Amino acid sequence: MTRLTRFRLCIMMFLEFFIWGGWFVTLGSYLAANLQASGGQTALAYSTQSWGAIIAPFIVGLVADRYFNAERLLGIIHIAGAILLYALSRARSFDAF
Repeated sequence: MTRLTRFRLCIMMFLEFFIWGGWFVTLGSYLAANLQASGGQTALAYSTQSWGAIIAPFIVGLVADRYFNAERLLGIIHIAGAILLYALSRARSFDAF
């Protein structure tokens, strides 16, 4: 791995955890105040993070090993995540979650 690739991956991972820390902490307050979500709905939204952490490595690892290189796949996943977070910020009801 070249130094440039390593640097780019470091920046990408920093931004990933920076953004994650920004929205994950305030998600419960946002759901309760803006979408009038119940406690169960808020717990459901938070539980998707755990399910994704369990299931995603198998699927992403399979795809990365067979079809794409890891850097490109991580970039695509991050862009898709940014689009989804933006779309969820525009949600008017909990049903979008």
